[in-house]
Formats: sequence, structure tokens, C-alpha cells
Amino acid sequence: MKFDLEWLRQHIDGDTDADTLSEGLTHCGFLVETRDPSGQSEIWDVEATTNRPDVMCHRGLAREAALAVGARLKALHTMVEETGEPAETLASVEIQAEDLCSRYVGRVLRGVRLVESPDWLKERLERCGIRPINAVVDATNYVLLETGQPLHAFDLDRLEGRTIVVRRATKGEVLTTLDGEDRKLECDDLVIADRNRSVALAGVMGGTDSEIGEETTDVLLESAHFEALPIRRTARRFGMHTEASHRFERGADPLMAPVAADLAARLIAELTGATVSPGRIDVCPRPWRSREMTFSVSGVSRFAGLEIAGDEIVRILEALEFKPGRDGDVITCVPPSFRGDIERVADLYEEIIRHIGYDAVPAVLPILRTPPGRRHPNWELVDRGRRAAVACGLTEAVTYAFIDPQVDQRLKSWPLCPGPSIPLVNPLAETQGTMRRSLIPGLLAAARENLNQGEADIALFEEGRVFSNPEGDCFEEPEYLSVVLAGGGLALPGRDAVDFLELKGVVEALLRDAAFPEVVWQRGGSPWLDEAEGAVLVDGDGKVVGVAGRLGDDEAGRWGFKQPVYVAELRLQAAAVEPPLPRFETLPRFPAVWVDITVEHGVDLPYAVLEAAVRELSDQLVMSVSLVARFTGKALGPDRIRTTLRLVYRHSERSMTQEEVNAAQDALRAALVERLDVTI
Repeated sequence: MKFDLEWLRQHIDGDTDADTLSEGLTHCGFLVETRDPSGQSEIWDVEATTNRPDVMCHRGLAREAALAVGARLKALHTMVEETGEPAETLASVEIQAEDLCSRYVGRVLRGVRLVESPDWLKERLERCGIRPINAVVDATNYVLLETGQPLHAFDLDRLEGRTIVVRRATKGEVLTTLDGEDRKLECDDLVIADRNRSVALAGVMGGTDSEIGEETTDVLLESAHFEALPIRRTARRFGMHTEASHRFERGADPLMAPVAADLAARLIAELTGATVSPGRIDVCPRPWRSREMTFSVSGVSRFAGLEIAGDEIVRILEALEFKPGRDGDVITCVPPSFRGDIERVADLYEEIIRHIGYDAVPAVLPILRTPPGRRHPNWELVDRGRRAAVACGLTEAVTYAFIDPQVDQRLKSWPLCPGPSIPLVNPLAETQGTMRRSLIPGLLAAARENLNQGEADIALFEEGRVFSNPEGDCFEEPEYLSVVLAGGGLALPGRDAVDFLELKGVVEALLRDAAFPEVVWQRGGSPWLDEAEGAVLVDGDGKVVGVAGRLGDDEAGRWGFKQPVYVAELRLQAAAVEPPLPRFETLPRFPAVWVDITVEHGVDLPYAVLEAAVRELSDQLVMSVSLVARFTGKALGPDRIRTTLRLVYRHSERSMTQEEVNAAQDALRAALVERLDVTI
């Protein structure tokens, strides 16, 4: 915010040089960012934070500067020479929206001549970034920059009934503001009106119907206090940012209205030759009430970590107009009306410390007396799943917890969709309007981005929470572990492109290392997954704990994939909370015998069913059963497939004979043909 150095120094007693003032302000928290010479003065750009509207004017900043350099703030002279008829007989004010306007002060000036402002006034306004217009308007802007109180001048003769009414707008009401725009108002907008129409947008901008013109002779000067929220709402809805709205949005001083009205009236009278009518029209339905705050000198010292003298605290608070009183160690003060940001005793501590100097506060770490933390049981499960994925060679991705609502709608058909979605009230973007119910959309977006950048081998995983709202007021956040493979996948030797078997191997490794219960692979997952290469993983209780397969053609097209993409997702909380401890087994002393068996069967026979039957019907000396290969081709027909399984036989006390193995294999073949519709 821009300030005129010469103007600023007029409020400070003494002759402090510019460098000292600049350093003092920066030291107490108001950074002087730039200093540009302008004639006999300087234009300062000072950082004024939004919670300090009291320093968004020359007098407010001078108050801080005076204390920072050990000077005194000069008194503000507001005496006005009055003559003629009382103001209350010339105009009237009515506040209907008392909750939005706590005070409205009006001053009447008669015999106004619309003249150009003197050079000194125009120069000060221009240094602060305001264009001079005429003496009346310039005077109101001058007082605004000096005191922080916005004002507005109405042509009194153009106000119907010479009356001001502060009210809410009627829906659809139209007001033409001073910038020439027609504003269609809402019921939440606060307006200044006369008996028949609105004439200004309260706290933002005046209207053309009552603006000061060449024929203006009588002026009604407005100085009011409006609540911050409605002004902020109206200004943002219309995209209007004015000097007045900038102050009101942040909270103006409720006691400055009569002071600023007197200052502006006196200045206008001096510049235009007008006379000021006796008295103010002052309507105040909600007077400002002060409040007392009490703290101790020892409390401030303990908070800051250094000894601060009580007299020094009183000196600082007096200079900031907090009216302190001291009784031994106890200090009582009353925050002034322009310090609405002071809410707690800690705020008072900050005021004291920033003028003592933050450099004086010792850099000592506080002693934190907290009990030792305990590791959340869920963290072990999360770490186990992440370690299992990294062990498979997958690269971890971290995606947004928000997804496109259109994608979320399609997740209703996803077998692991936990429940109803949670839309966001104020999303960052249209494509991030819903909390995710699956990690797959985020991983697909990451895979697509990598493929578009020329990456050939995509092998990503993500561990994270998904979100649902199954009962309206009870939110669920289960942990999921998801995988996406595309292109060359894990770039395994001998494989040019990822396929279902590679995905299945990854998923089985995750199930094993993350300590999932035994699961059965069943065909499913459509329409997200291809019908021929899609599966759901079901535990012993019949619950779906995972999904795996190739992304269906329709869904792949929506994402823009031109090559097969394989995905998998596991409900991580289905894994055991405490995995079983590994058990040592004595290394075998006798050799094993490997025997392959090839089974021809229909494509509708799931591999899981076939493997389960082989395990059940095999001899008790079979140590393991594993898949070797599956064959399809024209010679078999479209509905047949050959599956080759490898069985490992071993006896713990002796070597097995070939005859024993052959007999066990013959019995297995016969049992399989009898139980399943297969040929050997």
C-alpha cells in the first residue's frame, strides 16, 4: 500500500529522518518494500496485512512509526466552523438494516462551488495512486487516506425527500454505479437509498443518480460503519474493488465515522467556500462497546522467554492507545475501537513483543512434555503392502484424492467400490469434484501421462485411502493397494508386452507377502475389465477382496489407451493384521521327482477349479502343484484349452521309485476324468 512520506511525518512530533522511520516500521512488522523519490517527499510501498486495516491510512501507520522511533503521535484537530440551519432540519437518515449498518453519520454543507483541488492536495492523492476529480470528491478521498474511514458525498437536492435510507436491496433492483455499469442487485446487497430508489452501493461505490455535478450546491456527506461480510460479498460478486470496499471488507473503525465526517466537512468548506450546517445527523442503533483485558507482566515475560519491564509494557500500550493501567504485576487495558484483531491475551503479547523486537527473543526450543506415541496398528499393514509392491519391482505413485465426477459415476460397476461417493462443495477443478472411491482412476491417469511422454514400461502401484459415505453421516476410509501395468510392464526377460499372467504373478506375490487369506480367482469385473481377462478375488467368506484383469476396450478408449492395460486392486484391510511367523522346515534329504500332466478341457472351466481338484486328488506325497503352460489353437477348436501342470513328489524318509510315481499319476488321471469334464 502506498504512503506519502511528507504526509506521514505531519502526524509525528519531531523531525525523524526517513531512514530511521523506514527501519523502525520494518522492525515492528510493517515492511517498507520500496522508497521512490517524488519531489520533496517519497512514495513508500508498505506491506499492510489484511488483519490490520487500522494501518491502511497515514494516521494509523504514523501511530506505529511514532512508537517505533520513540516519538509522539500528534493530536488530531477536528474543530469545524458551523453556521446556518441545523443539519437535522435539512436532511434525515433512517437505518432499516441495523444488523448491517451500526452507525451512519451525515454532515450537510451548503453553498458548495465545484472547483479544482489545490496542487498540494492533488499531488498527495496522486502519490497514493488516486486520480484527482474535483474538490469535493478529492476531500473525501483525502480523509480516507488519512484516517482510513471511507466517505461519500451526495448531491442533497437529488435525494428524493432529502432522506437517506440504509436498507437491503430488493431482488432484481438495478443501480447504475459511478463507473457507468448497471448493477442488478440481490437481496443480500446493502444499498443507500432515498425515498424512491437506491442511490449507492453501500461501502463500495456511489450511483450516478446522486453524484456531485456542476450544478451541485448542497452536499450530504456520508460517513458510516458497515459490517465487513456483506460488503465483501457484494464487491466480489460484482468484481468491484474500490478504496472504500478495501477498508470495509477488513473491518473499519466504528468510532472514526464522526471524526472523519468533521475532517472532511472542514476541508470541503475550505476548498469550496461552503458553509457547514451545525450538528451531525448521527444514527447509531448499535453503539460500539469496549472490553477490558487483563494479563500479568510475568506472563508476558514467560511467553516471550525474556524479562520485559512492566513500565516498558505500559509505554508500548499507551502509545498504541490501549489505555493501560498497572497494579503491581497485573496490567489492565482496553483495546481501541480500531483494533478489532485483538481477541485474546496472546494478541496483546504479540503487540508488546513486536515493539520490543523479535530479535531480542532467545532462540530456544520449548520443552514438550508429551507421552510417548504409539504406532497405529494400521501402519504396519500399510507398510507391509507397500514393501510387497516394491519387492515386485513396482514403482510407487501418489495421486490426488479427488477424481472426475464422471469417472466416479462409472465406479458404481467396480467390484471394490466401497459405497456412495462424497462430492466436494468447493472443488479445485471440475475434474476433481469427488473424493475417490478407488485408486485405479488416479493410476490410469498417471499411466497415460507416462505413455504420452514416451515411457515404454509402465509398472506402477499406489497404496492409499479411498472414501465413501455409506450411511449419510458415517464416513469410511478403507486402505487399498492398486497396480497398473502397461507396455512392457516389469520388462521381464523374454516378454515384449505385459499380459494377464504377469499381472496374476504380481497379484499373487502381493497376496502372499501382505499376508492375505486364501482367495479364489473367479471370472468377473465387467464392464471395467475385459470379460475374457477379468477376475475378482473372493475369500473364504465369499467377500470380494480384490479385482484384477485387462482394462475393457470401452473403458480403455475413454482413457485414450491404444495398447492393453492391466490393473489390479486389493482391499488391504482384508489382510491379516498380524501375519503368521515364518516356520523353519528341515531341508529335504531325498531328491524330488517332477512330473507334468496335461489336461484338455473347456474354456469355461476356471483354472482355480482345475488346480484345486488336482491338489485334492493328488497323492499325499505331492509337495507342490504349479502351472507350466496353457495351449490354445485351431487344432483344439475355439472352446477347448490344454493346461499343463507340474507336480513335485518327495518322500521324507527315502527316495521314491518311478513305479510309485507312475501309479500315483495314473490314479490322478482317472480321478480327474471322473470328476471333471476333461481328457488327459
